[in-house]
Amino acid sequence: MIDPRFSVIIPVHNKARHVTASVASALQQTRPPSEIILIDDASTDGSAAILSNMNDPRIRLLFRDTPGPGGYAARNLGIAEANGNWIAFLDADDIWHPSHLADMAAAIEATPEAGCVATRYDHVFASHRKPSKMTDALASIAGRSADFREALDIWVHSGECPIWTSAAAFRLDLLHRAGPFPAGKAVRGGDKDMWLRALSHAPFTYVPKVSAEFHRDTDNKVSKTTNPDSIPILVNTARAMMATASEEERTLLRKLINQQIGLYARFSFKGGEISSQFSRNLCLPEGFGLFLMIEAARLMPPTLRHKIYRAIKGT
Repeated sequence: MIDPRFSVIIPVHNKARHVTASVASALQQTRPPSEIILIDDASTDGSAAILSNMNDPRIRLLFRDTPGPGGYAARNLGIAEANGNWIAFLDADDIWHPSHLADMAAAIEATPEAGCVATRYDHVFASHRKPSKMTDALASIAGRSADFREALDIWVHSGECPIWTSAAAFRLDLLHRAGPFPAGKAVRGGDKDMWLRALSHAPFTYVPKVSAEFHRDTDNKVSKTTNPDSIPILVNTARAMMATASEEERTLLRKLINQQIGLYARFSFKGGEISSQFSRNLCLPEGFGLFLMIEAARLMPPTLRHKIYRAIKGT
């Protein structure tokens, strides 16, 4: 009988306006967590004082004196300190529905071979919300597990990583095997890098029910305060995996590399320059069309790129 004991890890950096609601959503789970590890990542907005006043016995409060981009170092500290056998991640501006941990526990019990479980979630904006993308292939693994090849296939063909940080849990031993979050190596995209490594070590299962909320218009959002001007860290990880991957996995890894570079290149349209690293690191010949698009964009005046970006975004 599988008995998942969840350690919830919540990194906090300048989230005073949001963190109380996030922690409350973890405390109000119908399947209570074994512990909630709050890591104040050198906040300067009063977050530390808010955390210090939380008195539930399940809460453990840790402090770091140097903020780490993306919360990666804080999550690594939480993993090192965790007592549970499963780690559930929650960002300090996101929310869980009351059944979130219970839904994941049921999925874990139904697929004891899985090392990772993720649930569906809603994107919540100031004026509206919309559910995350769920392809037929992703829905089909509810109640069973997917190996690395199938997980890659879902990721590549859906165009989105099937795992989102605040709606996922991992076996503690799997995280140790996969290695730490890339603290000091990336300011964004480190979550996907970690999930790719984890998926290569153990099967993955999915809960098609919405049980978490990704709040998109909150304070101090990394995705809104950083501009990707270099290739995603995932690219080097995927390249290294090719040495031991099957032929089908290598093909999917090449497609994933091109897809992620294309995503970052499109993000950089709103910046001043587009790095030549994007086109240089594409897997060719599959990425030849993307190569031409990136190189053409690099030659455009920034004002024209901005207009194209706004048109794509519908703003």
